[in-house]
Amino acid sequence: MCCSYEEGTCGQEEKKGSGIGELSVEEPQDPFLVSIHIIADPGESQPLQEAIDRVLAWIHPDLQLFRVSERRASRRRRKAPKAKAAQPALAVVLFLQEGLLPYLPCSQDFFMLAPGTPLWAIRPVHYGREIVRFTIYCRHDNYADILKFYELILRRSPSQRKTDFCIFPVFSSLDVDIQFSLKRLPCDQNPVPTDNSVLEFRVKDIGELVPLLPNPCSPISEGRWQTEDHDGNKVLLQSGTPQEITTCWLRPAPLVADGMPNPAVSAPSPPVTDGRPGSHRDRTEVPMDVQSLKP
Repeated sequence: MCCSYEEGTCGQEEKKGSGIGELSVEEPQDPFLVSIHIIADPGESQPLQEAIDRVLAWIHPDLQLFRVSERRASRRRRKAPKAKAAQPALAVVLFLQEGLLPYLPCSQDFFMLAPGTPLWAIRPVHYGREIVRFTIYCRHDNYADILKFYELILRRSPSQRKTDFCIFPVFSSLDVDIQFSLKRLPCDQNPVPTDNSVLEFRVKDIGELVPLLPNPCSPISEGRWQTEDHDGNKVLLQSGTPQEITTCWLRPAPLVADGMPNPAVSAPSPPVTDGRPGSHRDRTEVPMDVQSLKP
């Protein structure tokens, strides 16, 4: 499924792999600080997970930032908004080395793997590190409040900030940057929450964070809480330190059938990929683990 949406600032080619979204030495390094859970109808999770893994494998096959699970019964899908100004609120933009760009599925700026899931875009980076960037599109009037909301959750300020766009550094290594960004939409455009996708953030001191949040935040399982931002995007908060969580999970924790995370279910081992032309494994010949991601 192909879509064409105005991307604004983040639609430009990434001309430098460094200097944008840099982490300070004081900030924690956790490659899975931000991840996305996708909830599929019965029988649809495996092909969707495989499609996402193949896309991310162009950066690194073990950098698994998405988890697809199935609900117990198929869900009636909402009709697409008739208003031309409506668009999905969540997008994932991959900046890849020009010589390694995979075949794009269509000529438009964005494509979608399944209804109710994030938009995807692939952009060239001329030199430097490759980038995975999570982007939330915000209502014009809510942008300032949403910026404060994610500053509170991420416990850091944007490294690049404009009146309608900002980038939070999440993780940085010699090979890859992971970023989280916000894009303010014009007054006549409305973002629509992705009802089959949920952002998850790893946080410390959940007890101190909950009273500061603008909307109700309730526990859904041991170590996990759910809230939403000012635009109605659902947000999962996973408590614990990066060291505690990374020791247990290479992927984000699985979801049970009702779409809520289940930390009691062990995550599968990372897939073993064969040598695809241009894949990170072909370039390094060394599987990546969490320790090797640290700069």
